[in-house]
Amino acid sequence: MQHRQATVIGSILAVMVVAVAVSLLVALGVLPAYNPGFSQPKSTATYVPQPCPPAGAKTVDVTTLTINVYNGSESVGLATEVQQDLEEAGLTVASASDWPGGIYNGEVQILSSKGSLTNAYSLAQIFPSSTVQVDESLADNDSTVSVVLGKEYLKDALNADEIKLIGSDKPITAPSDCVPVDNATKKEG
Repeated sequence: MQHRQATVIGSILAVMVVAVAVSLLVALGVLPAYNPGFSQPKSTATYVPQPCPPAGAKTVDVTTLTINVYNGSESVGLATEVQQDLEEAGLTVASASDWPGGIYNGEVQILSSKGSLTNAYSLAQIFPSSTVQVDESLADNDSTVSVVLGKEYLKDALNADEIKLIGSDKPITAPSDCVPVDNATKKEG
């Protein structure tokens, strides 16, 4: 009787030790974890060249902009964290929420209307690794600028004191690979 109890308890303990060891290996990344493939939306992003800023454009005072901050990463609370940093610097953030487009695979994407590219390039000064794109859902004269923080965001945005020093009326340098604004938007085929 005692031999059978010892065998059963020993077997249970051995299984538990193996389960803990496998769990630790998965947690440390030594063993791959099972991914069913439906836990997150797949990104369908395609490369769209950045639109060129208007000829002779100069930066505007970023504290005059209305900004939306979107979390396009898996980091919980990232949009709220960036919102607080921007507001501490005196910027106006209209909303901070998850990006409706799901996961953004890049670092930072700044979206604006065609007529508001100067605002977008001005705000891009705060996010060194950002790209500017036209948001086709906005009217051409909408001055709202949106910041999408992607899964590769390195939290390298300027801090509040640095943002206050940006100033305005500086020439905007066009990215080397930019295209005229009408060619930079996605065309429905």
